[in-house]
Amino acid sequence: MHLPPFKLERYFAKYEFNTEYLLCSSDCEAMPIADLLALEPGSAEKFQNVWLGYTESQGSPSLRREIANLYTTIQPEDVLVHTGAGEAIYLFMYAAFKKGDHVIVHSPGYQSLAEVARAVGCDVSPWRAREQDGWVLDLDELRHLMRTNTKGIIINTPHNPTGYLMSRADFEAVNKFAQEKNLILFSDEVYRESEYDPADRLPAACDMGEHAVSLGVTSKTYGLAGLRIGWVATKNKKILQAMASLKDYTTICNSAPSEFLAEVAMRNRQKLIDRSLGIIKHNLTVVDDLFARRASLFTWARPKAGSMGFPKLLKGDIEDFCDDLVKKVGVLLLPGTMYDDSRNHFRLGLGRKNLPQAVEKLEGYLGK
Repeated sequence: MHLPPFKLERYFAKYEFNTEYLLCSSDCEAMPIADLLALEPGSAEKFQNVWLGYTESQGSPSLRREIANLYTTIQPEDVLVHTGAGEAIYLFMYAAFKKGDHVIVHSPGYQSLAEVARAVGCDVSPWRAREQDGWVLDLDELRHLMRTNTKGIIINTPHNPTGYLMSRADFEAVNKFAQEKNLILFSDEVYRESEYDPADRLPAACDMGEHAVSLGVTSKTYGLAGLRIGWVATKNKKILQAMASLKDYTTICNSAPSEFLAEVAMRNRQKLIDRSLGIIKHNLTVVDDLFARRASLFTWARPKAGSMGFPKLLKGDIEDFCDDLVKKVGVLLLPGTMYDDSRNHFRLGLGRKNLPQAVEKLEGYLGK
């Protein structure tokens, strides 16, 4: 097995904890434990009595019941809890695929969705989304990417980093295609429930049939990255059991305090959703104004969901721009090259409360 450096994470390791304004964060604004516990009367006292022993490897039954409420057909036994979404992605790839398999992966995208499959020994074909099409995936291209050894499709919607939200018709077509071709569909849904218009929300892929695996996490929409709680939900017992067996070689089980807090969060998730969307929608107005004033410098396909967008710098080199910006005014943007994008895009985070101050700093930099 060989995994190359995770470019995005190495970039953040360089800047994240010594930079004042993270204008490229993928998650929503976090909160203290006290604020989370305040959402549910009696939870603070219960938290004090959480037993600090080993937890159930699959995840506590009560947490899995709350997670199952995210879906329409999923039962608690169809849920496997992990230490963050990263572990879940890693274990899924090793459980579902083997050397010589071919996998089709939504691109650009989160690096591990492709690189772990490559580390398994899979041949990976990018299914490219293009800005000129509004980041929409071409279903005809999917059909042309198929091979006799294709075993899976990896999608991410709402999408990191573009904020693209697949249409209901396209989502159903991808699921139908996977079922007809006997493929596994891995659907990264960590930004689900952050749609700007709730009417646009897609069904979870795991509710579409045994062919699909849905990925979720507390980090993004719910703004609780520090809990390090993620999960997969699927009615595919073979994959779920294989992932559970592999987990014995990674984390074995999850943090008991984190599982308790995640359970509180899931019971009160609508409050967390409303909080995050309030921040995102306010920040969108600030960014819309910025791009209207700086139309000669930036362009973007406005996102429809999630806490980020993928604008394009029209003048200069994006890596040089981001490097100079963070060094001179302490504002961090993420160059699209961290996603293997060579067209001068950058990731802009919309989920942090200090975005207006960060944009003000950016404007001052541009003015000079």
